[in-house]
Amino acid sequence: MRRFVVLSVAVAWAVLVTSTAPALAQDPVLRPPVSAEILDPFRLPNGPYGAGNRGIEYATDAGDRIGAAGSGTVVWAGPVAGVVYVSIEHEGGLRTSYGPLQQLRVTTGDVVDRGAQLGSATGAVHFSTRIDGEYVDPASLFGVRRIDVRLVPHRADDTGAFLAAVELGERHALYDLVQERRGGARGGVAGAIGEIVAIMREAVDPSSLVAGLAAHAEILVAIAPELEPAEMVRRMILGLVEVADPPPCTTAETAARVPTPVGRRIAVVIDGLDSSTANAGIRAELDLASVGYRADDVVRFSYDGGLAPEGGHNWDADMPRSTYRPESTHGGIEGHIDRFAEVLLRVRAANPGVAIDVYGHSLGGVVARHAIARVDDDVGVSVAVTLASPHDGAPAATVLDAARHHQVGAGMGEMIESLDPDHVIAAPILSDLSEVGFAGDTADVAFPEAVHAVTIGARADVVVPASAAGAAGADHHVVVGGFDPVGAHGAIAALPEVHREVRLALAGLDPACTGIRDRILDLVVPDAIATAERAAAAGIVASEWLG
Repeated sequence: MRRFVVLSVAVAWAVLVTSTAPALAQDPVLRPPVSAEILDPFRLPNGPYGAGNRGIEYATDAGDRIGAAGSGTVVWAGPVAGVVYVSIEHEGGLRTSYGPLQQLRVTTGDVVDRGAQLGSATGAVHFSTRIDGEYVDPASLFGVRRIDVRLVPHRADDTGAFLAAVELGERHALYDLVQERRGGARGGVAGAIGEIVAIMREAVDPSSLVAGLAAHAEILVAIAPELEPAEMVRRMILGLVEVADPPPCTTAETAARVPTPVGRRIAVVIDGLDSSTANAGIRAELDLASVGYRADDVVRFSYDGGLAPEGGHNWDADMPRSTYRPESTHGGIEGHIDRFAEVLLRVRAANPGVAIDVYGHSLGGVVARHAIARVDDDVGVSVAVTLASPHDGAPAATVLDAARHHQVGAGMGEMIESLDPDHVIAAPILSDLSEVGFAGDTADVAFPEAVHAVTIGARADVVVPASAAGAAGADHHVVVGGFDPVGAHGAIAALPEVHREVRLALAGLDPACTGIRDRILDLVVPDAIATAERAAAAGIVASEWLG
């Protein structure tokens, strides 16, 4: 899984910092958008996190007329993170941006002449220029003719889709610019996650509930235009209801006194992507002996079929066994489901009348859900707990899968495959775990009603955001952990909160109670991480249009 995380970050970064734009051979001549004095000149920052000014700030007053610096096409006109901006695409790969503005006179798609009024100032106006996505000093372009010939494939009948792709990319760029000028996150849409954490730190006070929810809506609107407005409203309403009126829960006092279950139980553990029998996996991290399982009654699924070597040796049955390597997890998910369903049937046949519980991590949780639903009538699983499992599909897998099927990542994918044919980037499982693959398409396959299912996600998990770790038919979805994304996905099984939730699940009790601070964080952080990653996937597809 470590390789998967590193590559997810690498591909998302490559996408988010690359920007191209169509241009023809022309000679744009720019002039200042206003005649006001300069408050702050262009100062290119030292790196993505350094101080500086990526444009010119003018000493304009509210209501002052703001004109187009040159002729071109409006590719953005509207609010970004609460600030209204206009961006114009000129010839020669040149783009200009103006804001904050009010009383806009233009809309996206308008063709404007040099000097045409774009809107009015709200105060000091910031003016920036980019050439092929790189910020340059606007003053160096005033009165300068620039000719740049580039041929970009573009079909005339795709104008609407092309403009939408350009608009999406511009929204991302402006979001970064707005946050930088506020002193917030920088370095591409990926930096939005840092901004989210900053917002959350301000939202830990119950009095900041409304501000926290408003910030969540702002992030969704700013970096995820591909979401339907109705879906965003639905998420906000449901989240607000749960924060204000939380579901039943178990108090800390009761949770501390949960007794060990009486009677024999069997635990079947299935690990995640890139696991192997060479490592102990979650079988050891969950410390299942502490909740009453006999050591021999804790068994582990092998992705090469049957059980792993440990556990189940005292059963009155001859169980198939095998060891497996990380590459064994890379095959198609439906084969994994078939093999795990067969294991559950064999475990039941060897232990009639004994309660069977299932614990799955990451990929293993998705496999477990489908297998449990398939053999429910014959096995009757009692308790199922999944940890950081992409039941709705993993946004990171969506990014990687989009990259390897589009120009931006095809070369990287071919290089990795030539060096390591068994790498996950070349494996069928990547598509299966994406939001548009098997996981996303079968998200409505529910845990059976008789199964007490609990899904658990890690709050800072960037591999499987907690908002994507809930499953249909689960009795409860719990979010645990802190804000450090390093190790959040792989280390979830070792968290004390997870051990507490396992005890509560075995006792048939509701999850532990959480305060309003944690409910706000659980509403905002995981969904915003997932949104940023979905925006990256959309950016990859948009890059095809952008040349």
